[in-house]
Amino acid sequence: MQSLSRRQLLGVLGAGAAGLAGGGYWFVRGGSNTPDCPEYLEPDREFWESTFDAWSEPVVDDGTVFVGGGAGITWMSSGSRMFRLLALEPSGEPKWVARRELAGGIGLPRPTDDRVFASTGANSLLAFDRETGGLEWEFDAGRNVEGQMGVATLVHDDTVIASVNDPDHDELEGSNAVVGVSASEGELQWETELDARVSNGLALLEGTAVVATREGTLTGVDPETGDRRWETDLEEALDWGSRPVSFAGDAWLPREDGTLVAFDPESGSIPDRISVERADDDRDDETDGFVQAVQGTDDALYVGDLNGTVTAYDVERSERWRYEGSARIAALEAETDAVGVLDQRGVYTELEPETGDASRAFLLVDVRDDDRCGHVPSDRRFAGFATIRHTLVVTGRVMFGARVYRLPRPR
Repeated sequence: MQSLSRRQLLGVLGAGAAGLAGGGYWFVRGGSNTPDCPEYLEPDREFWESTFDAWSEPVVDDGTVFVGGGAGITWMSSGSRMFRLLALEPSGEPKWVARRELAGGIGLPRPTDDRVFASTGANSLLAFDRETGGLEWEFDAGRNVEGQMGVATLVHDDTVIASVNDPDHDELEGSNAVVGVSASEGELQWETELDARVSNGLALLEGTAVVATREGTLTGVDPETGDRRWETDLEEALDWGSRPVSFAGDAWLPREDGTLVAFDPESGSIPDRISVERADDDRDDETDGFVQAVQGTDDALYVGDLNGTVTAYDVERSERWRYEGSARIAALEAETDAVGVLDQRGVYTELEPETGDASRAFLLVDVRDDDRCGHVPSDRRFAGFATIRHTLVVTGRVMFGARVYRLPRPR
């Protein structure tokens, strides 16, 4: 592992984070039922957040990886903290690091050609210069401790779309809303009131801003005016991390009970559903195992579930193949040459897109003893991952940090 010197580490992370660089992990002691562990892949670089080591999913855009620190942290009872937005080169080297003192973390970055937008847990929307990381403007919705924005944001032409909760702003009414803000100036353009809160449930599909609330309601919003186009009830709650994905002409959204619901982004109608099998003991367990484990491509829908299974569906909604893993799925990334899978043990596996056969696997969590294999499987350990030029960037939702790995070239 190429480790940074203490001075380099402090320069990249800030002095407040250095003390957590040796923080502990959760491990599970194995036995006769412990799955075989693949070879440990040591990280080239590690980044740590000063609070909880929580990060957003990594976002790859035009050769740069963007990661928000403290994603999902909505407020700090003991005051504000310094949170960071990282822009990483394909090697994992920081291109720039933006720092903001906030009462809540930085959400999922939304890069454009000129700027990088990010919501915050302090109910403010930030716009950074893409090349330098300098702050260009801030839209403040007010109540920066009690209120917060959802994790995700959207961009449509010159409008940035975000969700706000419990605002204190002269032009905002009600407790929950989705807002459109000028991308160039940071001025409020429109608002649409909602009945419930939004976290990751924002997506721009077929020219419609789709807003998914925790209670399972869907609203289609005109991204230019904020006018409602349609509303639909999914008849079941959603996890805070549920986000619509596109596949075969429809959008798909996982409910908290594991059912995937297809809906038409233009009308909100529901043409189809896929019910994922779950073991009986999952019913009483934590239920957000579908947070980021749904990915759509032109010809397949990939679904990872609580039982450690990845299933590929074709455009006819028929099962193409099924991969049986050893722990619940944390995240998926579907590319043309491989389907990347991260499970909650901290094992990264690549599957063949046509067959589901595993081609290689690596353990991303250091093994302390021969009878231990990574983290205790939990649906709240990892935030997500991304690959770029044989580099793997993995982020955690709690106590993992952000790590950069150099993937060996396939044989």
